[in-house]
Amino acid sequence: MNVELRDLRWFLVLAEEEHFSRAAAECRVTQPTLTRSLARLEAALGVRLVDRTTRSVSLTEAGHRLHAEMGALLPQVDSALRSLSSRRTLRLGFTWLLPSGLARHLITEFEEATGGRVELVRRDERTAGVATGHTDAAVLYGKPPSGGRLRIVELGAEDRVAAVGRHHPLARRRRLHWAELADHALVVNKLSGTVGPAMWPAGARPEVAVTCRTYDEWIEMVAADRGVGVLPESARAHPHPDVRYITIADAPPVPLVLVRPTRVPHPLTDDLERIALAATERPGSR
Repeated sequence: MNVELRDLRWFLVLAEEEHFSRAAAECRVTQPTLTRSLARLEAALGVRLVDRTTRSVSLTEAGHRLHAEMGALLPQVDSALRSLSSRRTLRLGFTWLLPSGLARHLITEFEEATGGRVELVRRDERTAGVATGHTDAAVLYGKPPSGGRLRIVELGAEDRVAAVGRHHPLARRRRLHWAELADHALVVNKLSGTVGPAMWPAGARPEVAVTCRTYDEWIEMVAADRGVGVLPESARAHPHPDVRYITIADAPPVPLVLVRPTRVPHPLTDDLERIALAATERPGSR
């Protein structure tokens, strides 16, 4: 059986995205290249992995089995290969925002202390690629579900702000209360966002105006007045010309965490955790 690792990796991306165009963009290949890759893999295994129509992609039973098995095995293969590499590169994931002060300190201190190299990787998913093996560790806002496969280390917490389009009725406000947001529909990032209606009391929860899959989609929906968004205070450092940020007086803070796998971790993640914890104890590190 002649199966290439590249084809397996691309299959995992397709299984996660459930969309050929998005998966091809994520793999940085053309859609025909991805289609040929899937055909090679199916031919080598002698089974159909994906059912596809003009509008949808869904895994077959064999596809689900392969996704589950390779989702656990490929990260171990990657870790073993990287542990033997002379480059000692650690892939640090983030979703849409990595606190600039912390990032600078982490990269500088880590590379000086270990002789390794940090590669920053943006992944629009809840664990920024740690759970799928696309990254070795990640700095995230909000605690992702662990399931025993992830080590989650809290680095601190941050206030939240509301984000509204410049023509939204709330745009002239400078300060809001958390309960007030229940009267306004939300824009929700369902992959990497940290806010949803369940954070408000039952019976006083906001409606969801629209959901999206990435921060870029999310911020444009807010700018287009499709609804109100809520995000960490650090977002003020990355302004959008058509979005206004409003202080929320009593919003529950959002935790900032370091996430790393519990099984077959990168050999330098202990150093990364130590440096991250030290960095967040310093004033002005975020």
